Amino acid sequence: MEILKCDGVEKVFGKGENQVNALCGIDLSVEKGEFVAVVGASGSGKSTLLHILGSVDRPTKGSVTVDGVCIDKLNAREAAVFRRRKVGLVYQFYNLIPTLTVEKNILMPMLLDKRKPDAAYFETIVNTLGIADKMESLPGQLSGGQQQRAAIARSLIYRPAILLADEPTGNLDRKNAREIMDLLKLSHRNLKQTIVLITHDENIALEAERIVTIEDGRIVSDQKRR
Repeated sequence: MEILKCDGVEKVFGKGENQVNALCGIDLSVEKGEFVAVVGASGSGKSTLLHILGSVDRPTKGSVTVDGVCIDKLNAREAAVFRRRKVGLVYQFYNLIPTLTVEKNILMPMLLDKRKPDAAYFETIVNTLGIADKMESLPGQLSGGQQQRAAIARSLIYRPAILLADEPTGNLDRKNAREIMDLLKLSHRNLKQTIVLITHDENIALEAERIVTIEDGRIVSDQKRR
C-alpha cells in the first residue's frame, strides 16, 4: 500500500538572479512499512524535500499525497492539524519544552487535541525506547541521547502514517547515534512504522532498506538494499 507519493515536486526560492531551484521534478513513492533513507550533500535539497513531505512547506509545483491526503492543498491550519496527527517529525535538535516533564512532552500532540492517549501503546513506546523511568524528569535532566528518545516517542504517540527524521543523529556522539539508529529500526520492525530518514552520512543511510540519493534537487539513484 502506497503511503506517500510525490509527483513532479519542484521548489523555487527567490526570483531573478537570486532564484534557487532547490527541487527539480521529484517523483517518489513510499510503501507502508518501508524504511527509506534520503541521502545527499549539504545543499542537495534533501531537507527541503522533508519539509514539504511534512507539510511544513509547500512545493512551488507538483503534488504530495500522504495517507490519501493531498497535503499541498491544505491551508496553514489544516496542515498543522494533519502534521500533528499523521506525520511524526524528528530533528537533530530535540525541540522538547524545557518546563514540561518528559511524559507531557511525549503526550503533547494528543494534549493539543484534548485526546486521551492509549495507555498500553504509550507504555509500549516508552519501554521500547528505554525511557520509562524518565517520565517525571525535565528535558534538562536528560542526556542528549535520552532527549532524542523522548523526541522519537513524541513523534510516535499518534501512530503517524509516516515518521520523518531529519539528521536525527547529527547532534549526538557515535555511541548515542548508534543507539538512536537501533531504536528507529526497532520502531520500524516492532511498531511497523514507515520511516523516511534524511541524512548526509552514507553509513547511516546503509541502515535503511532503501536508499534514495539526491543531487542538485534531483533524484539520481533509488536502490532497494533488501
